[in-house]
Amino acid sequence: MKRTFLLLLIGLAFSYGCTTNTVHPQDTVENFKLIPNFDFENWEPSAGKIWFFPDWTTNNTCAISATEVDPDSLNVYHGRYAIKLLNDNTYPALAETKFPVTVHPLSLRAFVKCKLVPSDTVSIRIKLFFKGKETDSGVWFGTKSIDNYQQINIPVSQHSALADTALIEIRGGNHLLNNQPGKGSIFWVDYLSFLLTQ
Repeated sequence: MKRTFLLLLIGLAFSYGCTTNTVHPQDTVENFKLIPNFDFENWEPSAGKIWFFPDWTTNNTCAISATEVDPDSLNVYHGRYAIKLLNDNTYPALAETKFPVTVHPLSLRAFVKCKLVPSDTVSIRIKLFFKGKETDSGVWFGTKSIDNYQQINIPVSQHSALADTALIEIRGGNHLLNNQPGKGSIFWVDYLSFLLTQ
């Protein structure tokens, strides 16, 4: 009996020594506050139909009266608004933000839906930098319409443990339906967060 118990203890010790440091979903925590305007709630109206999105750069600053990027209160995953990107003319809608970080995320989480023109693509990209040099990145491409909000997780490469700046780019579609202005792909995004190790 003592011998069996001793062998069991040796086996447990050996198996414990051989375990790897694997990150599991329960070992992560969501961090929203690192990402500026993460829930797409804060907007500033301008002349006409133009909306500016604080802490983010959009191509609305190039528009005269049409809006490529605006708040949507009818297609929302969380809160009052989601961001809506529409290819209104001949170029895709674009929103991006660059901001300081003190941690290296495992992934970027978002909730998305889209209505795509045939053969079109939308995307969300993240890049991490340390002292001005790009160190890690991740990207998600949407190639099919998504009728209801769906959670996506964009894994971030882990080539470096260091990061001091992050850039997130959300890009709408490239095509118009039968070349009709205002009939391009629509891409909605809401509730961004980073997944981090605890």
